[in-house]
Amino acid sequence: MWNQKHKNVKVISFDVDGTLIDRSFVDTFWEIEIPKLYAKKYNLDFNEAWKMVKKCYDEVGDHDVRWYLPKYWFDRFNFVENPEKILWKLKDKVKVYPDAEKVLKELYGKYTLIVTSNASWEFLNIGLEKIKDYFSKIYSCTSDFGEVRKTPSVYLRICNDLKVKPNEIVHVGDHYEFDYLVPRSVGIEAYLIDRKGKFNPRKDVLKTLEDLLKYL
Repeated sequence: MWNQKHKNVKVISFDVDGTLIDRSFVDTFWEIEIPKLYAKKYNLDFNEAWKMVKKCYDEVGDHDVRWYLPKYWFDRFNFVENPEKILWKLKDKVKVYPDAEKVLKELYGKYTLIVTSNASWEFLNIGLEKIKDYFSKIYSCTSDFGEVRKTPSVYLRICNDLKVKPNEIVHVGDHYEFDYLVPRSVGIEAYLIDRKGKFNPRKDVLKTLEDLLKYL
């Protein structure tokens, strides 16, 4: 069971990219498929197209919600293709981490499991297809809340939607600020998944999701 600190926990929240699945799927879409479409549309070689696309990405920046939305970029670049069809063609790029599936199976039925991600629903529908049945709720910051990041208000709105207190949720993710510092700032217990060993080992930094089970 949870130690005394976690005895009231009802909900466990997971980030997606870098936490439950690796980044191959999203990176292929943004860094390969869109530049390929751009090269085809404007008769450029791939490297030149990637430079142009990357410049546009940087101009908008990841603090703008449009940066996360495939439809915005397809409209901006005047692509005739359907972004969701392109994404579905990449579904074989989705790789669920083995430790993620093991932990979800272990926790399922014992806690309410949810997803809290800044990915849009176009990505979540495909990225979570193999494991979606584990989750009671899936929240997209961009699609559901119009937020580019997991802000304090996003976490509090999720608490309100689930009718739980912040201290009744545990969140796990790979972004130091938005998956760790921000949820902790509103009273949510948070763990940082550090698959690449960037941080010094400590109780709230997990090398693998299986480490989370040590606190159960």
